[in-house]
Amino acid sequence: MNTQIRKACRFSLRRLSQVVSIFCIGKKNREQCREWFDHKIIALYKNDIQGFIDRYPRVWSEEETIKHLIDNRSSICRFGDGEFKLMVGERHKSFQDVNHTLNNRMAEVLNSNHSNILIAIHPVRDFESLGRIWQKFIIRIGQPVLNMLDEKRTYPSMGVFRNLPKNAKADLVARVRLIKQLWENRKIVLVVGKNSRFTFEQELFNNVQTVDYIYAPPKNAFEEYDNIIQKVRAYNKEEYLILLVLGPTATIMAYDLALEGYQAIDFGQMPGTYKQVKKELFGDASTSLPELSS
Repeated sequence: MNTQIRKACRFSLRRLSQVVSIFCIGKKNREQCREWFDHKIIALYKNDIQGFIDRYPRVWSEEETIKHLIDNRSSICRFGDGEFKLMVGERHKSFQDVNHTLNNRMAEVLNSNHSNILIAIHPVRDFESLGRIWQKFIIRIGQPVLNMLDEKRTYPSMGVFRNLPKNAKADLVARVRLIKQLWENRKIVLVVGKNSRFTFEQELFNNVQTVDYIYAPPKNAFEEYDNIIQKVRAYNKEEYLILLVLGPTATIMAYDLALEGYQAIDFGQMPGTYKQVKKELFGDASTSLPELSS
């Protein structure tokens, strides 16, 4: 089936999905309807998705990435689907509108090569582990993303704070204990969107010296970039670890701060992810785990 026919089939399936889901009673039935049509579209493009996987650069494991950050006190800039969507002109959920200056800076960071700054991308290893979101992502903009990456380069994993183990309690605890070594007995500054969905989980940070906050706009933080980074610069680079939770803006700010001598981490919503995985494995997200006590 040639490209034009597949595009036409995809368009028709998407439209049909929208129409059919209207007549489904209940949220669950509507979701199942959309998933059925998504499955048909993905099957239509399976060979293209596999071709993307075959050409995609090798990515470190999450453990390799976190150990490198700990051992070398490196900084990390993370590129996920949201960052790549912006770079090809798609809106990033509700956090950041398309901004050409932002896109140019992200391209600069993505193509950089400094020994103390990890440029991390999404781990793409096989078809099944991709998940529905990335399978659909590849169908839409897979080729432009491949064009941005160096197929011969090996990248750290951007899932270092996101892809937490979900199969065994002991594995989750071991991973979180490893991550906590990043800020063991250190002073940290959390740079977060004001009234954003970031949650502070005490047992993740019960081994730090101090926690300070810098608040930024929860949406389009890049418009306040200079003001935000100036507030960070008020903290001594020798004393503080900077954890950035600002979407695509954090990707660039981690890079700029690292060039100035800070250890800056593009952190994302790791506490929220941890809480969700803990609920799945332990049955209660509010349960405190003794194994994570300092």
